[in-house]
Amino acid sequence: MMVPRDIQPKAMDSRGIALYHIAYQHEGFVESANIIFKLVSHAQKQYPNVPRHLYLNIEGHRNRNGGFDADMLELQKEYVVAFLSKYLTEFHVPLLSAKHPLGQCNDVPDRLIIQEQEA
Repeated sequence: MMVPRDIQPKAMDSRGIALYHIAYQHEGFVESANIIFKLVSHAQKQYPNVPRHLYLNIEGHRNRNGGFDADMLELQKEYVVAFLSKYLTEFHVPLLSAKHPLGQCNDVPDRLIIQEQEA
């Protein structure tokens, strides 16, 4: 799989690889989740088992009260924190930053399957 140049991981010093994504206003949850997954997957393939550090910024995506809209809340809480964090040494999203206490898992899945939750 070819990863577009704009989502290539950026090499760091001996501390690991910096993975950076800006979720722009036109991106929804699915598009952003897929881009971030490709970053993590590509980093594992190109730099096997090197610590991965995710940095996520979000442009727009605000509700009337100034908080994040539902897509970006889900992206941060349910996707990055609840699912993807185990494949990262640490992550930094607008809501919080954290380091994985046990280290990252390097068994990154081959593909991402997103299923909508039933109401």
